[in-house]
Amino acid sequence: MKNLRFLLLFVIPLVTSCGDKPATVIADTTPAKDSLAIINDSLRLDPDNLDLYYRRAMYYVNHKDLGSAMLDINRVLAIDSSNTKFLLAGADIYFYSMKIQRADQLLNRAVELEPKNVDCLLRLAQLYYYLKRYDEEIKILDRVIDADQRNAQAYFMRGMVGKELGDTAKAMREMQLCVQMDPDYYNAYIQMGIITASQGNPMAVDFYRNALAIRPASVEALYNLAMYYQENGQDRMAINTYSAILTIDPMHFDAHYNIACIYTDQIDSLQKGMENFNLAIRDNPSEPRGYFGRGKCYEKMGDLNAASADYKKALELDPQFTSPALALDRITK
Repeated sequence: MKNLRFLLLFVIPLVTSCGDKPATVIADTTPAKDSLAIINDSLRLDPDNLDLYYRRAMYYVNHKDLGSAMLDINRVLAIDSSNTKFLLAGADIYFYSMKIQRADQLLNRAVELEPKNVDCLLRLAQLYYYLKRYDEEIKILDRVIDADQRNAQAYFMRGMVGKELGDTAKAMREMQLCVQMDPDYYNAYIQMGIITASQGNPMAVDFYRNALAIRPASVEALYNLAMYYQENGQDRMAINTYSAILTIDPMHFDAHYNIACIYTDQIDSLQKGMENFNLAIRDNPSEPRGYFGRGKCYEKMGDLNAASADYKKALELDPQFTSPALALDRITK
């Protein structure tokens, strides 16, 4: 079953929608600290108002109180299970709570009530993606495209199915259709970059740059671009791109770590490598790779005592990390 974090790529409609468009949620215009009190005051005056319970459920979702959100949405659905807004909110809450069967029931009920409602169809397709029910997902997405031939999100999701099934040619075709329908669809450029980068195709650079044109401060796009450069021997371009990440996030462990590796292993500048390993360890002192990398740097410099200390620290942090264990064995023979 898919990791929930991966699914966030294009789900979680209450917070941000799949197509990077604002979600349709009743917004609180009052300050956050006062909004719950105002809803509660309104409920005391109008205790049968289902929309107020819905609003309070949304408040609880946004404040990560899923138990309270579920109580409110269940109260609403017990009285009115024919309102798709309430059904979709309930499906989200149950999905966030990992009660997938109930989310499935609510989404199917919404589609049954409004079989041509694109939002309902897309949400059900998202759930099928999570459950790896790809054939059913494709059928739902085909219905979306029949209703709205320019729906970029549907093409993106069909592309993701192709990618999951290993059909990268289909994935690329669908992603290209997605950006034809919406040239600012950031996630499609990222996915096309990932696919082409895995093939060693320099088109990956263009896709990542297109993503950056949409989100210039995207650490994700910069990191993917830097990794492409690094994996294809373009060391200076990689360093420059990792450095761009550090202007946005000065404590980015992997940027410092990868710069250090390039200097140590490719450019043969051990002093620069050491400086960046030190920064990586500063960024995340509990990450064993930083100590292992610095240990390699010390070993190349001939300081075997310092190298041994770093290898031991890496093993202390992760006893299953075989590389420092092998390095220790090598330098103590």
